[in-house]
Amino acid sequence: MDALLLTSLFAATAFASQFDKPGFVTEVKDGRLWVFREGSPELKAFKENGEPAKQFIDVGTGPEGMTVKTADEKTLKDYLQAIKQ
Repeated sequence: MDALLLTSLFAATAFASQFDKPGFVTEVKDGRLWVFREGSPELKAFKENGEPAKQFIDVGTGPEGMTVKTADEKTLKDYLQAIKQ
């Protein structure tokens, strides 16, 4: 059971990393793409506490048509610009 859990956690991490861009860290949760600035306090809080209370969302504009979610509007805009390049 532990091996299966570890494998699924690794697969989720490996899957999400394909959406990372320089300066951004991504994680897929419930089919939505969470985006954070690399090393940001928001990323640390997300890892420790889960989804932030304040969220900025852009439906269907992410890679593979995913909804993109983040803790601040500037990160959302900058990430969406980065994936267009």
